[in-house]
Amino acid sequence: MFYSTSIRLINRRAKNYKKYQPVVYVPPFFKHIVPAFDKNAVFLGWGYKKSGLEAMEMPKWLLLEDGFIRSVGLGVEGYPAFSVVEDDAGMHYDASKETRIERILKTYDFKNNEKLLQTARDAIELIKKYKISKYNLSPLILPEKVKKSKKKKVLIIAQTAGDNSLVYGRAYEFEPKDIILSALEENEGADVFVKVHPDVLTGKRQSSIDIDLAKKYCKVITENTNPVMLLEEFDKVYTQTSQMGFEAAFLGKEVVTFGMPFYAGWGITQDKLTNERRQRKLTPLEVFAAAYILYSNYYNPYEKRECEIIETIEEIKHQRDKLLKE
Repeated sequence: MFYSTSIRLINRRAKNYKKYQPVVYVPPFFKHIVPAFDKNAVFLGWGYKKSGLEAMEMPKWLLLEDGFIRSVGLGVEGYPAFSVVEDDAGMHYDASKETRIERILKTYDFKNNEKLLQTARDAIELIKKYKISKYNLSPLILPEKVKKSKKKKVLIIAQTAGDNSLVYGRAYEFEPKDIILSALEENEGADVFVKVHPDVLTGKRQSSIDIDLAKKYCKVITENTNPVMLLEEFDKVYTQTSQMGFEAAFLGKEVVTFGMPFYAGWGITQDKLTNERRQRKLTPLEVFAAAYILYSNYYNPYEKRECEIIETIEEIKHQRDKLLKE
């Protein structure tokens, strides 16, 4: 039996995943009594939010989080999720400990599973063809300033200050200006662009990097545009812990990290930090297979059934096309 420390998790996040039902909500004042009656009780939580931190206090727990290919549009706008990741050791953005995804990356025998790697190849090709990212309603139009640039193009991906992936991904070891100054110094003569996070543009959040400095020395992208289409235009990408950094890596771009996201430390990125636990050398294809296939679970919310990554990509493309025609 699975128990949850947050009824909101069940109502808003996990309701589509049959493997987690039935789920019993246990009020905080009662949760410590449950293991005495059910030794196999597993408490669910959502990432490192309150429900996840509460679950981790229990003898057995499992954390859930949105997958890397989530939905057609944003969850806050009501678009149902196609994927969820689950971790019984932490969360993929936590560089302070060995999480489940890190265990997979350290130990999995990729070379003896050609079927897995072929599925990963096919998925990447479809991602490129259909321009599929975590969310997929951004316009398939490039900003004019990007199209007009004829120089080497470098992209800095700004995130929102305080994001869990930054807090647990060691991005705090740098100053907000460091990533901009490094990009400028290491790419003399190039056009350096900064992609500002949408929540910063609306005034809801603060930026993880120095936007005032960026406006002085870089070309700032404020337009909402498809992440894959945008990344394809750049030669080199600088990121802290953004998923876009990994998308750039499997698209074949040179990637520099100013943090320790799950895909750093395996030889596919140029990292400003090191992680002693991560000594293995992998390929972008192998890291993709680990994160997007072995670590992720897929569910078709329109047909109410479990599915695989290829079907997910095809269905998201189909649903997006329908919306764009309306």
